[in-house]
Order: sequence, then C-alpha cells, then structure tokens
Amino acid sequence: MVKSAQDKPEPISGVQPIKVPERAINNKPTIYTFATCPFSLKVKSLLISRGIEFENVEVDPMKKTELKWSDWTAVPVFVDSDGTQVNNSNDILHFIDENHGGLFPRHGENDAQDEWMAFSDNILGKSIVAVIYQNYRTSLHALDYVTKIDKFRLKDRIVNKWLGAIVMKMVGRSRAKMFEEPPRQNLSTQLNSMATAIDGNFFGGNSPNGADYANYGILRSMQSLNGFDIVENHQIIWPWYSRMQLHSSL
Repeated sequence: MVKSAQDKPEPISGVQPIKVPERAINNKPTIYTFATCPFSLKVKSLLISRGIEFENVEVDPMKKTELKWSDWTAVPVFVDSDGTQVNNSNDILHFIDENHGGLFPRHGENDAQDEWMAFSDNILGKSIVAVIYQNYRTSLHALDYVTKIDKFRLKDRIVNKWLGAIVMKMVGRSRAKMFEEPPRQNLSTQLNSMATAIDGNFFGGNSPNGADYANYGILRSMQSLNGFDIVENHQIIWPWYSRMQLHSSL
C-alpha cells in the first residue's frame, strides 16, 4: 500500500533517528546554512568558539537544492562527523555542547538558560525583524545586503532584492503587531530585559552558556543593518555583545 503525502510524518526538531554520514562533508561536522541566517550564526558562534573544525554548506535560498535530502528544510541543519543529524538551532547548540565540552546545562536542567534560549527565537528574533524591515527603505537595504552575502544567483538576487523588499516590509509589519511598542522602542525594551539576565560577563556568569550563543547569533545577524545602533548604544548589551564577538571570533 502506497502512503499519500498526507500520511508522511512531519519532520521533527532535535536529534534524528536515522544517521546520514554521507552528508557529513569530508567526515567533519557539517552545518547547512544561509550566510546571514541568525539561527545559523548561533551555531557557528559555538563551533568556532570551541575550536571545532567544521564544513559549511551554503544553501541556495531559492531552491534549497543542498537540502533536498532532508525532510527538515529550515536552516540550520547540523550533521555530526558520525552522520547524526540535528534540526533546530537551540537543539543543535545543546547537541554540540554535550558532545564537545559539556560546559553548559542541558535543556530542563537550568530554567533561566531555557527561558532565555526560548526568548532568542520567540521574542528577540521577531523584534529584530520588525526593526530591520520597518519600511521599504530599510527592507531594500537589508535585502541588498542579504542577496549579496547569501548564495543568490544574479537573476534571483535582482528579483529578491526589489520584490523581496515589499514582502519583507509586510513581514516586518506583522512582527511589529506582536508587540505593544513601536519596533525600535520594543527592541530597546527587549534588550533591557536581556540585560537583567546577564550575570557578570555572560548569561552563564564567567563563561557563556546556551543563552549567550542563542541571543548573540540573533543580534549578530543584525550587524550592518537598520537598528543595530540600538545594540551599539546599550550600556550593558553592547559590552556583552563585544565580549561574545571576541569569544566566538564571529
């Protein structure tokens, strides 16, 4: 009996049950990414800070040809050297740390870390989108940057820059509606909230934990784009960001 597409199980986050060693390039840990993706930058910051040699596969943003083998097509996708596939950026952070150092708690072991890792996706990521794509001008600037850095073909770059700016302006407005304050003021408020959780140098105290990498990756994707001045002018977040940039070399 042939199963229909409706019977196909939904792809899941976390460690996958089937290994794909052929997707580990040169038998090294491999991350499938977009160059400017905030969730990919989370993972890269941890890999680089641990001195883990890895392969980076840049995915075509339009066709995603490089991920046709995977049911999970949102970047990043991580494949360890033994072929273990892990989906979802925060799950990947935990997997890498557990297998390469074990320097911060696992999910469920530290409520504060779990809260701020979730914050990176649910609040901070949406807050920066509302600022970056606040209007057509800022959206066009962002798409010009993204299509230059990411793996867009020339034709796709032109289309995505000009038409994408219209679409992303609408996305930015939808994200802005999630919050009571205007986008720039909201981002400042969220950074103030983050600042209360930084215990000394990092969320993790003397050394970074999962919340540091998760939130740094989100803000790192904003560098050079509209609204990053809010980060640069924050008296607590900017020194923390600078420490994370030095720590991760990213």
